[in-house]
Amino acid sequence: MKHIFLGKFLILFSLSFAWSHPTFSEGVDEYQVTFDNSSPNTIHVKALITLEDSLLYMSQNGPVPERWPRYIRNIGVTNQDGKTLEVIDNEAGGWILRGVNSGQRLFLHYDMSVDHESESWPGGIDGVAYVRDWGVMTSGRALFVMNGRHKNDIRIRFEVPDGWSISAPWRVLNEGSHTYSVPNLTELQETFLFAGTQSELLVEREGFTLKFVLGGPEVLKEQARFEAVASGVMDYYIDLMGGVPRLPGDNQTEQCMVIISQSDRVDGEVIGQHISMFMDPGGEQMNQLMGWFMFAHEFFHLWNGKSLRFTTSQTDWFKEGVSNYYTIKALNQIGFANEHLVFMILNNLFYQRYITDTGLGNMAPAEAAEGFSKDNHWGLIYGGGLFAGIAMDMEIRHKTGNRASLDDVMRNFYREYGGSDQTIDSNDILAKVNQIGNTDFSEFMKSYINGTDPILLAPYMRYAGIEADTSANQLRLHHLQDKTDLQSDIWSGFLGAH
Repeated sequence: MKHIFLGKFLILFSLSFAWSHPTFSEGVDEYQVTFDNSSPNTIHVKALITLEDSLLYMSQNGPVPERWPRYIRNIGVTNQDGKTLEVIDNEAGGWILRGVNSGQRLFLHYDMSVDHESESWPGGIDGVAYVRDWGVMTSGRALFVMNGRHKNDIRIRFEVPDGWSISAPWRVLNEGSHTYSVPNLTELQETFLFAGTQSELLVEREGFTLKFVLGGPEVLKEQARFEAVASGVMDYYIDLMGGVPRLPGDNQTEQCMVIISQSDRVDGEVIGQHISMFMDPGGEQMNQLMGWFMFAHEFFHLWNGKSLRFTTSQTDWFKEGVSNYYTIKALNQIGFANEHLVFMILNNLFYQRYITDTGLGNMAPAEAAEGFSKDNHWGLIYGGGLFAGIAMDMEIRHKTGNRASLDDVMRNFYREYGGSDQTIDSNDILAKVNQIGNTDFSEFMKSYINGTDPILLAPYMRYAGIEADTSANQLRLHHLQDKTDLQSDIWSGFLGAH
């Protein structure tokens, strides 16, 4: 089906590439993306682009970006006179155009084969592209062939079969249409899209929208529960940090899209400010908890990781570990995880991974995430960082009579850095916790973050009236008898009370 916009028409040529709409404005790149439910494994793309150079390329992001071009088929380019241009595979990935000039307007067409599950992907297929009975999910990384580095206000029109809808995170140009405005090439790549019979659920706060895209019959049955949990987690984070996410520069976050597809396993991936997940609504309680833990963790990164940005991977223990801590707090405060489940999470998920990490005792957590090795030392970064955050929180609460906490550190960072181009390094973290906690964490950082000493939770948990027993390589937490009022208040803070 052709869509005709008002204005000047561009009438084209051969190769079945009939493009029947004008440019939106001089030089703006335009894409038309077509889904077909009779052949859902193929996505058809046509584009009108203005050349900055002679290279066509795909995203360089992701753990194996060299794979993206493998799934592009039937690529072709013509000029506005209908002449077919030579397209040569680039050994470095992508394609080279012959006989073209900068500023030239060309027509590009290709098919994307959604066959990515034929091979294994680091992080899982949920961050790549897949086909299910209820539709097609793709990342922008896997879908878009681009040119240049400085494109703005990119326009995309989607064509979907009757009975299907499109879920995309961008601004709709005309209400009820499938035409969107994409701010830049980064947002074109760093996103997810879903086309099919999915359902959408919107949770809105202070001009920020959390868009849930729900696919699969069992997932759709749980829509009300998803809304309740998501609303509670969002409200907790907004109250904690003092506002909705604020991204730096022109990338101000107005919408986060969360795709949840039904599956018999739990997994999740984040691209940009968007989340793609597999969840099993009918699974065991622990599997469901892990699904929501993953969502709440990744969602908090819109604050701790996106609004607050960090200079190097040496602070990944803080970005990941402290996010784990606030994930636990949020799920407890909304009633999704009780104290018993909190104890299980701390031991089974984090302590066990921490004490079995091959880097424990010979690698500093600050060095464990160098390069792309974060998952290689998950226990040190996600578990060790969590325990470091707990220790800092308990120490600050104890030193200040529970008048200050790690919550104040996070809010202070958000007020100072949220939405700015400034980044946070280890010295900034040390200065902030010292300032808020009225104490000196220099030796703590030297031993546990920049050094290789294992973090001992026991002395810090006693501040909350909790005995931390790590005998037999298990983390067992027990309430002490005759807690003081201060210990009880600190324990409430541990569980998420602000």
